[in-house]
Amino acid sequence: MMTTGAAVVTAASMLMGSAATRLPKGFLLWENRSSGWDIWEVSDRASTPLMIDACHDSYWNKRGGVEKGRVAARTIYRQQEIDLGGEQVALYQDEPGARAAMDAMRAELKKCASRGEGIEKITYYSKPLKLGDEAIRVGARYWEGGLRQVAVRRGAAVMVYTETAWPTPSLPMGEFKSLLGDAREMAGKVCWLPEASCQSS
Repeated sequence: MMTTGAAVVTAASMLMGSAATRLPKGFLLWENRSSGWDIWEVSDRASTPLMIDACHDSYWNKRGGVEKGRVAARTIYRQQEIDLGGEQVALYQDEPGARAAMDAMRAELKKCASRGEGIEKITYYSKPLKLGDEAIRVGARYWEGGLRQVAVRRGAAVMVYTETAWPTPSLPMGEFKSLLGDAREMAGKVCWLPEASCQSS
């Protein structure tokens, strides 16, 4: 049976371990792009759900609930009137954990590809993307606008980029030019982190 003192030491060790896996300050590409936005939020909470949230039951509803094995994350959310964007990097204990996060994302995109009626109707489109170890590109259309999103896995890391848009359902690559530029850069940069466990290509 664990004593109270031992429990405190164990909890402190867990917190120290969590802090050790925190992403370095300034690591995300958007951290120096804060000027000109009405809302600029940076969070280091590992519990922040991934921004690709087709069923709108986690990130967009601020309900929490993330995949098992998440050890660190940083999320940037920005908004200027109706335009919004996001950059997110999440680290998992191992590569299988990151793969499971991508699998869950694809399953949700299929489950909630089309839901609601009238002004509450939301439609999601998604296609594979050749980037990193695995990736997808996503488009969402709803009554007041839409989103373009890219998710990339490299080793034990998952990266998500989001921008306001009215996507074409076929998701042509040209529409994703700005997001893909950042996603490609981060897919290389994340391998600087030993925790990402990138395989040599």
